[in-house]
Amino acid sequence: MKAIRFILRLVALLLALFLIFPFVILLISVALKYNNRNLNKKVVNGWSKILCYICGLKLILRGSIQKNPVFIVANHVTWLDIPVIHSFKLAGFVAKEEISRWPILGKAIKSGETLFIKRGEQESRKEVLEKIEERLRQKRSIAVFPEGKVTNGDHLGRFHRQLMQAAVETQTPIQAIAIKYLNKDNTRNKNVCFLNDEKFVINVFRIISLPTSTVEVTFCEPIETSLISARQVALLSHNQVAEILAENDYL
Repeated sequence: MKAIRFILRLVALLLALFLIFPFVILLISVALKYNNRNLNKKVVNGWSKILCYICGLKLILRGSIQKNPVFIVANHVTWLDIPVIHSFKLAGFVAKEEISRWPILGKAIKSGETLFIKRGEQESRKEVLEKIEERLRQKRSIAVFPEGKVTNGDHLGRFHRQLMQAAVETQTPIQAIAIKYLNKDNTRNKNVCFLNDEKFVINVFRIISLPTSTVEVTFCEPIETSLISARQVALLSHNQVAEILAENDYL
């Protein structure tokens, strides 16, 4: 059964990449050229849902999605977090620069208005921060993983506040998202993260061989930033996500 599931999903993934994805890139290019945000949103949402379905993810939305502009923060355990969020909300992610060089996914992430940051370089962080503020003032949304790295899902790392300063400076609401990958018995799915420092392609092959799992995506109550510091916002949003994750065996 596992082998059959792997073959079927692999074929579906290859067909999606070679038959659907080129049209996705074309439509996004047209949307960007004519500044058609609605078309861009629909294309990214649709492509992300297709990718999640092929990877065996059943998406469940909880909470209300804040209108643009909004600064999104979320916990981070796998590359799937990006298409999971994009299935519901178009937002320009801030991601490490190495991801832009990943096969296939790198181009897909670029198409979603991603900003790439070079880790450890102060000048790169400053440049990205300025671009974030510019986009927020243009009424466009931004999404970050404030832990700064992926975890194995058994804990929630500290939320770093540096990039959240852009939301405070522009008085943009911050909305935390808690992402939970669950097995049929409602326990944490421990198999979606990167195991033993495996390569990206190996991780993809392993994921498409796994049984179908549920992904609960909880959009928490937005946090107003007009009278609050970035440090306080980081703590509040961290606690919101932690409370949701604690409902299962994440923490």
